[in-house]
Amino acid sequence: MISTDPPLPPPPSLPQPQQQGDSSATQPPPSLSRASASKVSNAGGLAGSRSKSQSRSTGFLNPAQAATAINALGAPPPLPRPPPKEPLPTPNRHDRRLQFGIDCAEMVHFTHWEPGGEHVKQLIVKNVVMKTQKIKYRLPQTRYFSMEFPETITLSAGMNWTIPVTFRPVAKENYHDVIEFTTSFGKFYVPVKATLPEHVLEFPDAIDFQLCPTRETARETFVLRNVGELASSYEWTIPKPFSIAPKSGHLMPGCECPVTIDFKPANASVFNATAVCTFGDRKQWDRSKAALSMNVFGIGKYSFLAIEGGNHNFDFGEVFVGKSLEKRFVLQNHSAVPANFRIQQPEGDPDPYFEFSALSGTVPSGKSTVITITYAPAAAGILSTDYFDITTISGNTVRIVCTGHGAGPRVTLNTSVVNFNDVQATTTVTRALFVQNHSSTVAFYQFLVEPLSVFRIDKPSGNIGPNSSVALTVKFSAVEPINYYRRVYCLVEHQDALTLDMVGTCYNDKRRPATFLLKQIDNYRDRKRNGLWAYGPEQLEEMIKTGTITCNDGLLQWANQAQKDLHRSKSIRDSSYPECAVGSEFFYENTGDSEPVTLVDTYVDFGSCSRYRVIESQCIRVSNNTKGKMSCVWIMPGELAGQPSAFSVSPAVSDILPRSTVDFRVSFRPNVDNSIYGVQLECFVYFKSMRNFRLVNQETFTPPWCLTPLVTGNTFTPGEDSFIPKIDFGGQRLDFPACHVDRSVYRTIRVSNTGDTPVQFAVLDGAGVLGQGGGTPMASAGGAAFTVKPRVGVLHRNESRLLVFRFSPSEQRIFEQTLKCAFNSSASNTHEFHMKGVGYFPHINFGTDNTVCFKPTCVGSVAKRSFTARNTSKITVNFQWRIPRQYATIVSIEPTGGKMLPNSSMDFVCTFAPNGPRNWIIKLPCSYSHVAKDQNVAYDLNSSPDTTSRRATLSVIGQGAYGRIDAKPQRLDVSAVLVNSITERELILSNPTACDVFYQLEITRRRIRNEEDAGEDGQERSHEEEDEEVVVPNDVRESGVEIMQRSIDLPARSHQALRVRVCLTEQVQHEYRVYYRLEPHAQCPIRTGICEEETSERQYLCDISALGVHPLIQVSDIRCEGFSKTNLWQLFSLERFNSLLTAVDPSPTDGEGVLGAGPHPDEANCFPTDPAAYAISYDTSGHASPVTFDFGGTPVGCRPTVYHLNLRNSGVVPVEWVYYFPNDLEIEIERWADPGDYTEEQIHHNFITDNGLFLIHPKRGWLDPGESVHVTMTYSHDHAGHHKLPVVFKLKNGTTQSSKEIILHFDGSSLPPDVKCLHFQGTVHDFNPVEIGTVDPPVQTYQLMNRGATQLEYTMDLSLLKDVKHANHDVDIFDCQQTSGVIAPGAIENIKWVFNPFECKQYEVDIPITVTDGPTQIITFRGEGVENIMHTQPSQSNSYRDPIPAVQELVIPEQIATLSKERINFGHVPLGVTVRDLIVVTNTNSDSDVSFKWLIPDDLERSLKIQPASGLLQPLESRVCKVAFSPLVRPEMYLVDIACEIMDETQLGAYNTARDVIETARREGRPLSVMEPIQQRRDSVRPGGGPPSAHDLSKVKYRTLPPIPGNKAVAAAPTGKKGDDREKERERDARPSSSLSVCSESSLLSGLPAAPQPLHLFLALVARSRSIEECRALYSGYDGFFHERRTEHQIVPLDHSAFTSSSTHEMIASALSSILDDVFQDPDVQDLPDKLRTDPLPYYAQIATSRPVNGIDLWNETEATAAPEGRELEEDDQIVTDVLGILEFHNLLETVLEGTLYNLMQEANLDEFDMTKTQMKVLQA
Repeated sequence: MISTDPPLPPPPSLPQPQQQGDSSATQPPPSLSRASASKVSNAGGLAGSRSKSQSRSTGFLNPAQAATAINALGAPPPLPRPPPKEPLPTPNRHDRRLQFGIDCAEMVHFTHWEPGGEHVKQLIVKNVVMKTQKIKYRLPQTRYFSMEFPETITLSAGMNWTIPVTFRPVAKENYHDVIEFTTSFGKFYVPVKATLPEHVLEFPDAIDFQLCPTRETARETFVLRNVGELASSYEWTIPKPFSIAPKSGHLMPGCECPVTIDFKPANASVFNATAVCTFGDRKQWDRSKAALSMNVFGIGKYSFLAIEGGNHNFDFGEVFVGKSLEKRFVLQNHSAVPANFRIQQPEGDPDPYFEFSALSGTVPSGKSTVITITYAPAAAGILSTDYFDITTISGNTVRIVCTGHGAGPRVTLNTSVVNFNDVQATTTVTRALFVQNHSSTVAFYQFLVEPLSVFRIDKPSGNIGPNSSVALTVKFSAVEPINYYRRVYCLVEHQDALTLDMVGTCYNDKRRPATFLLKQIDNYRDRKRNGLWAYGPEQLEEMIKTGTITCNDGLLQWANQAQKDLHRSKSIRDSSYPECAVGSEFFYENTGDSEPVTLVDTYVDFGSCSRYRVIESQCIRVSNNTKGKMSCVWIMPGELAGQPSAFSVSPAVSDILPRSTVDFRVSFRPNVDNSIYGVQLECFVYFKSMRNFRLVNQETFTPPWCLTPLVTGNTFTPGEDSFIPKIDFGGQRLDFPACHVDRSVYRTIRVSNTGDTPVQFAVLDGAGVLGQGGGTPMASAGGAAFTVKPRVGVLHRNESRLLVFRFSPSEQRIFEQTLKCAFNSSASNTHEFHMKGVGYFPHINFGTDNTVCFKPTCVGSVAKRSFTARNTSKITVNFQWRIPRQYATIVSIEPTGGKMLPNSSMDFVCTFAPNGPRNWIIKLPCSYSHVAKDQNVAYDLNSSPDTTSRRATLSVIGQGAYGRIDAKPQRLDVSAVLVNSITERELILSNPTACDVFYQLEITRRRIRNEEDAGEDGQERSHEEEDEEVVVPNDVRESGVEIMQRSIDLPARSHQALRVRVCLTEQVQHEYRVYYRLEPHAQCPIRTGICEEETSERQYLCDISALGVHPLIQVSDIRCEGFSKTNLWQLFSLERFNSLLTAVDPSPTDGEGVLGAGPHPDEANCFPTDPAAYAISYDTSGHASPVTFDFGGTPVGCRPTVYHLNLRNSGVVPVEWVYYFPNDLEIEIERWADPGDYTEEQIHHNFITDNGLFLIHPKRGWLDPGESVHVTMTYSHDHAGHHKLPVVFKLKNGTTQSSKEIILHFDGSSLPPDVKCLHFQGTVHDFNPVEIGTVDPPVQTYQLMNRGATQLEYTMDLSLLKDVKHANHDVDIFDCQQTSGVIAPGAIENIKWVFNPFECKQYEVDIPITVTDGPTQIITFRGEGVENIMHTQPSQSNSYRDPIPAVQELVIPEQIATLSKERINFGHVPLGVTVRDLIVVTNTNSDSDVSFKWLIPDDLERSLKIQPASGLLQPLESRVCKVAFSPLVRPEMYLVDIACEIMDETQLGAYNTARDVIETARREGRPLSVMEPIQQRRDSVRPGGGPPSAHDLSKVKYRTLPPIPGNKAVAAAPTGKKGDDREKERERDARPSSSLSVCSESSLLSGLPAAPQPLHLFLALVARSRSIEECRALYSGYDGFFHERRTEHQIVPLDHSAFTSSSTHEMIASALSSILDDVFQDPDVQDLPDKLRTDPLPYYAQIATSRPVNGIDLWNETEATAAPEGRELEEDDQIVTDVLGILEFHNLLETVLEGTLYNLMQEANLDEFDMTKTQMKVLQA
């Protein structure tokens, strides 16, 4: 059975053998064999293991199989498993020698014993190491094995120790024990056992066949051994696909037998089977049998063969007959198993011309073998095409096609006519003739002419070398004065014969015939074809005269066509091929009923004759078949040369009357005995009237005829065999090319006489001599299929002749025949020719059952289907498809005509283009024949059928249907697309129809008309009227959108996912509309008329919309400890930096600092640090240098300054950003290259980057829309000097270029402590534009910052302001009242300026600013006057531009509190009004209490109020602060930072406690060790257990102080004593009291922690105050501001002494109580609640007025008219007016409303109610 279960684990160990009475406990189950019991004992650790190289003697079944086997045997169940025990170390003998140096037997085994006896075995222990060992053993635990008392034995190297072991059994059972040995190297155990005789077979536990080819057999053999003491019979069972042999047998003890397992997988799978061997005693089979198992594994795999290179067609081309050509291919096995292959031909009747080097074999896995194909054609003109299949039983089949063409030599004559002209009798004329061989093989030729004839050739036969020629001499000599003409055939081996026409005229003094011209030969042949062969010259002249025939340029023909058909020649002509035309003419020479002269007897044989007897003459008859009188002249060979001839003819000259026959007698006079004679006689026959030129008319000139009968004879004794001929043949087998039935093919074979005597030959068949003269009408009338010419002849010594064989099949079948060639008329001297030829009719077979089926096709589209046609015959087939006219535009087939080679296939393409939705069944006829037909003849169904051709019909079945395409989604919204980047989306096209569609997409861009383009009537237009569509190319670069169409077809009922690529270049909305056109197939056949129709109309498909956007990355926050956001925004020029990032496609004219031209750093691998590079990038634009990141000045040695920036992607597309340092773009040059000299600037940059003075982390990143990244910039102050480093900030997408780059200049200074540094925000300061004619121009601020470590004094030279005033009509354009000042370290000086323009132009002035003991810097102050806009329409908004974000996004690690917003922009505020806002201060620390305190500058104390001014916040607590701003003095532009001092009160308390402890310890003089608990306490009170404070007191005197504008703590110049006192009070209130100063603290103990420093948060106040008149004119909503009106009464401050006296308190309380009692006792007041119940609430009509007060409209006419009519408004109107006009009431109302809103915000801040939910509304009934 096949199993995939895991192998069974070893069985559990069994208990130790017990006493004799309990021996059954140690017995194994009866069903288990002895080997099984041994296995069980080994698991318990009492038996030694076998050697690793030895096979396992037992095997176990899995649990299910074991249970089945046990139940089948009827055995009891196995014993219960006891707890497992640790195995004892029982190494085998080899391991024991290596590990312990002891050699002994692996175990002590007792066999053949009986109970009650005593058995002893000797255990020999040997020391095999070079060291002396002490060995001791322990006795076995059981009493059945005994040994001598153990003693320690010392064994030297190589010594032995024999130990006897005694066994005393008490019962027939198995005994097991161990002997423990202790050596110098450790302990080991030797098993001791005594076993009963049992059946034990040994075989491997597993057989793995590994990989095996499917359906093939793999075989493995193993040895089955009987290692038991009993003879065992066995039986094997194994499931398929495995088989085992022998399945059963019998083994004697100690014997073995080979067992074979076969594996034959049926498929490619993994096979796992278990072979079960059941063995035991056959006589007691049920009791003694046991079962062992063996796992058998195998994997079936398919083999796969392939030809290297994939070439399956082997074309040998032309191969000469007699030669062979080889081609090789490599057969590769790509599978994991060996492949057994066989090469065979799937079709019968194979050509024997292709031979393979191996027809079968095995290719190993991953290997290859080379197979050679040899092609040897048997005959010229054979076209061989054979198919061979390389098959494997377990795999694939590879088909190869072999083609070849047998070719013969190409021999030609330099001329086909030799004209000797007029020759005098008895003279000889010579002409030259050249036979040329144009092939690369040797060619044999033979001219059929006698050596001593009238026309003779000096070398009538011979060989011509490859690509060479032979020069021959042709001679002509005659005696009889007549015209001579003879056509001599030149036979060529393996080629068609050639013809040579030889012409000459002999004359003498008595008679001179007419000169023979060459054209007269052609004229006679045409005359003969016209049926005028039977008329002599006299009759022809008479017929010309009578007009019966006409003469046209020497060509005579019948004047009446009917006469021409009547007298047309009916001579038998062979239906041969053009390449055999001359051979056919030679074969049928002098035969037929239309010959003018006929030689009746072509062969005369005298037989055996004696020259001593008179030989009877033979008769030769010549017939004149014409109507003219002829003369006949016989010329004997050698007669002209004077040599006697053995043959003679009488009479030699005779006349032949018209239509009569003359007999001539041939005499034979031999002169040599035992010789063979044979000669070809010449007989020239001519018309009698041609003897004299005076009787000859050139128009009726008729050439003579030459008759050449063959005459033979011999002088051998009759009945006796002549000598043995020595004949050599070119071959015994003649294979003819395949031939069409009733046509003929020819072959030549060479016969050579290598002897020195002539040989007479005759070709015979079974009935005698084959043929009559080489061919008779019997052949075409159903005669013999094989004929030969000449059939008889004589071979002279060393002569070679060519025999021409003809094959003409009469039916379609294989013709085979054996011909005999007899020599010298002897039956014993014969040679056999085995002839074979095949006759065929042309036949074409379509491989699709003559049917081509098309699936449903879209109307207007074209479907193509290929099919294969096979020429099953071995002759060439010419075919022509005849498409009916009614189907010419629906179906076509390519190619329409052509030629199919023998046994070849051709692929056709059928094109189907339905013109309507219907089913089509079209019959297409294909005419084919062996002979090509005229293609110009039109096909006519009504004409009579062509009997020479055949017809096959192909059925085309198809269906036409309408197609449609749908898109999903119908509108594809790509949404936002990053400009100049490609975004892809998916568009699903579906074809819901039953036919495939071929489509082309057309994309149009839609331009939405503007509002002004709409019609005047304002009516809504349709899509066609509203949108303009312009066709755009399907190219993402040209049109912005591209639909990637993988294919032009969409199958029926299918979907296709197209990728839509969008790349926009403008930040505008783009709308596209997609159409489709159903089109025919792309590759339509030409000249079929199918694709001539116009393309279909376009159909709507879908819409595509996209919005081009630029990447928008902004710096949304910047922070640094001790600096306000306003200062950092200015230092880092972030407004300009953000504007450059926001700019769309910056050009050199508007993109300052943007690298828009030139090579990018990534591309050019260089960094623009050279000033020349800056000139290219920036100077051409005429703008300022790149963006400067000013890191400020800091004393050397301070901690690095860390700036935190927040980069936010504010756009809707992802963006990738990166910072490039100069060394990030350098290329590592080769060592041999010269890097050149570094400039000073490059050295400076390398110094900064190498020392890490400027660091950025991270330097690159990717931001999705809405994401932000925290970037830290660190400036180290380890090296003094001014440090400037160019850095490129690059956005890698989003502009017309590939990226956007901004050059940043990191600028910082590390200053010595004594250096003064006054920081300027550039050398040019631009004031805000001011309207001309402004009465009170605003005050503007210019800031100076001290970046050094010491205070400095500055002076401003304002003398140039007078020049500006003088140049502008004595108007103070610029005004500044402050000329000098002192600025503390890190402080900021605010200098007030007033810019008052006089004209609409730009003003500027250069002001030198000099630092005392320092340099002077000239600052250009510029301002522009703009046109007054007072007359324009008031604006609805009074907002004031502020580019800095108001909300904090970054939190630095040291920050323990935050503000809800960092900037308050009040906008344009009128003077004297009060505006308010709320600020929430939050303690972000979860462990410490935090205090806050607002530090308001002195110049804003009257205008700005913040309540509460200070407070204490619990952990995570927040507090709402009111901010009230009221500008009072004059118009001004406010940009002020208000500091909020944050102190960690928990840390400060711990510090004060530690300071007090230290002071106490110092005062009491305690040792320093007491400070350890203080240090621990300091660590314990640190918030959150975090690191110590970053403030370093040792360096604080060099640290730049936070720039708090206007703060008293950082201000340079004191403003008076009052301010000093107030500042002291603040310090006293804000800081806990301490008796130690900083200096004293640092001098107490070095371990004292640093005093906690306050954290400063900054709130920026942004506003512009204007006069009331300007606000009313420029902005609407002036009445909405609150104007606090002062009362005329003096307001006593709360800190007056009157409020602090107790008596005053009592008096005021008593007065108020009396007043309130009187009020509540008033009846009107008591009736007031009842009245309030009826009043409409909550509109407070009792305080309404007709005009707004402080922005509150208290009167509503509608509500007033809706009041009850009974109300007496006239009485209360005066009271209400008086109340509302009181200033105190206005202030009270504003205070109540403010307090109400503030309380609501406080409650919301404390989460007492949710502001986001809709609150309860009060509705009026």
